Amino acid sequence: MPQKNEESNDTAFKNWINEALVKRMAKHISHHYPAFDEKAFIKLSHKLPNLELKPRMRLICDFLKTHLPEDYNKALAILLKATTKPAPGVTAMKGFDLWAFTEYVHRYGLKDFEESMKALHTFTELFTAEFAIRPFLIHEEKRTLKVLHKWSKDKNHHVRRLVSEGSRPRLPWGEQLKSFIKDPTPTIELLDKLKYDDELYVRKSVANHLNDISKDHPDIAVKVAARWLKEAPAKHKEKIEWIVRHALRTLLKKGNADALKLLGYENKGKVQIKNLLLVSDNVKIGSHLEFSFDVASTEAAQIMVDYLIHHKKANGGTSPKVFKLTTKTMKHKEVIAIKKKHSFKPITTRVYYPGTHYLEIMVNGKLLAKIPFTLKK
Repeated sequence: MPQKNEESNDTAFKNWINEALVKRMAKHISHHYPAFDEKAFIKLSHKLPNLELKPRMRLICDFLKTHLPEDYNKALAILLKATTKPAPGVTAMKGFDLWAFTEYVHRYGLKDFEESMKALHTFTELFTAEFAIRPFLIHEEKRTLKVLHKWSKDKNHHVRRLVSEGSRPRLPWGEQLKSFIKDPTPTIELLDKLKYDDELYVRKSVANHLNDISKDHPDIAVKVAARWLKEAPAKHKEKIEWIVRHALRTLLKKGNADALKLLGYENKGKVQIKNLLLVSDNVKIGSHLEFSFDVASTEAAQIMVDYLIHHKKANGGTSPKVFKLTTKTMKHKEVIAIKKKHSFKPITTRVYYPGTHYLEIMVNGKLLAKIPFTLKK
């Protein structure tokens, strides 16, 4: 899936599913199933502008269920042909074009396991089936895991990524896999097979999956990361180090002592924060908070510097959010100066409330300095 940033939500992608796509989809389906009601399908697209991304996709899926053969396997065969054997002269479908097709498998494919697995294998080469495979993991866990173990060796990197991404316990936008939230052992066995993958696309999914695990089982995540670092042969050392840093990011932000120690950021009072200053302690919504400070070492140390903004909430309290700043190797009695501008531009994922906020500096998981400022309209 495309990665969302702080200024985006479903609406950033909703226009992907539009009238033009519906017309192309109708051509591809009708090419293999002449009884398909193209006119009604295209008329359906007139409802799309008033809908967000997921409702658009679901509307199309509902129509497909009604207007394709009632028999699931016959309907699925048509969707696969529409995907792999496009109508002449019409742009083939890929990416978000195919979300409604994978949703069709998601909703209606549980009773036809083998055919559904084959279809998801085909679809995921063109558009991720990470959502569609989750009902199968919920209702047919052992059977689906067996398929995923086989797919972990697939020649196609999109299929290999699906093994990790589709089984993530807390996949964004996807159903939670409560069995794996309770016990992540089965999916760790999958990650073990993928951690040295040649594709960064796959390894990034492995890291995100282990990060999911860290949210419920921090001790297990750190132990897995430590084992991977210890076992990695020299040719894979760099890959594993990257995965571990990415996978433990949530624990690092929380100041987890074991995660910090594993990555060399031990908290032993080796640094101090001095001269924490704000350019202005009054900041308008839409502008920036500008601040600076010095990091002074008492001895040589690896440091990871983050900062927290304690946002005022509607009830008058505050809620902290951690932001990354930098990592450094400091020498004995070294001083480094850091400057930063933090944006308070309105974003879709956060509501800003005027009033007293706080800036706090954290080094190696330890909170070392804090200063208030006022956010104004």
